[in-house]
Amino acid sequence: MCSCRLFCRWLPVCFVLALIAWCYFEYTFDILLPMLRMPAGATPTTRGSHESGVAYTIAFNTLFAIAMFSFVGAVLVDPGRIPDSWIVGNEDNESGAFFPPDHTTVEVKRELTSDGRGQRRICRKSKPQVYKPDRSHYCKMLSRCVLKMDHFCPWLNNCIGFSNHKYFYLFILYMAVITIFMIATMTPIFVYDVTSIDDEVIDFTTEFRVTLTYLVLCLLSIGLVCFCGFHTYLLALNYTTIEFLEKRGCNPDHDYINPYHLGIYGNICSVLGSWPILWLLPVRWTCEGDGLSFNLNPDWFPTAKLSARN
Repeated sequence: MCSCRLFCRWLPVCFVLALIAWCYFEYTFDILLPMLRMPAGATPTTRGSHESGVAYTIAFNTLFAIAMFSFVGAVLVDPGRIPDSWIVGNEDNESGAFFPPDHTTVEVKRELTSDGRGQRRICRKSKPQVYKPDRSHYCKMLSRCVLKMDHFCPWLNNCIGFSNHKYFYLFILYMAVITIFMIATMTPIFVYDVTSIDDEVIDFTTEFRVTLTYLVLCLLSIGLVCFCGFHTYLLALNYTTIEFLEKRGCNPDHDYINPYHLGIYGNICSVLGSWPILWLLPVRWTCEGDGLSFNLNPDWFPTAKLSARN
């Protein structure tokens, strides 16, 4: 990849980091520090109190630290590679005469083999060509197939797949929570600055920064809440973005049954891990599976029939 293209791909990430840094330092220096400088035990003012400043500082920085760990994971963790054992060899054929042991695929091509079975999916864009596991797709930005591909995110310069899906979801979740938290705690100060605009003691430089940050946060919160709500819906029903657009979309097939739906609890566990106590932490210690095969919805295709089919 040429250096110019690589530089351009990292520009959105730098923009996200710059925006986060601006909001963080503005909130810290113009909102939190003035409250922390207030005398302890003093009567609360419009701008808050020392005690509220301590509470806000602890809560804000805790949420921010978790969000940043999730951000790093979403950007740097590989979304999932197809192992070399799935490379198509010269002796292979599309009917799957030679196929990785202990792995069968549910998703097959529409064309049937001579014995009436669906043909194995092969990614012909990958170099070398590979058999495609279920839920995997080719990412042209990474120039390879990605396990359980959700989408490519230009703001993170990474494809979201099996291995970094949790980091991505936690990042947008915590950023949505942080923006709402900042708006809620800044609103009294924003209202005070606006209503006291004729007061000669107002620091218009600080007022401008607070007002600009507040308005930016309002816009960000709307986008983040909607985006997080959509991905929460996908998480609860065990869809990837690609699967949702292909199978549901604006005109869903009413007879369609999601083969990977395991119930809401099972769906969440498949992405966030099997221990609920660790769901909101950016770690994958209890995330199960290898991204090559997935537990199936018995209402879609009973295990006995699946075994007979293969």
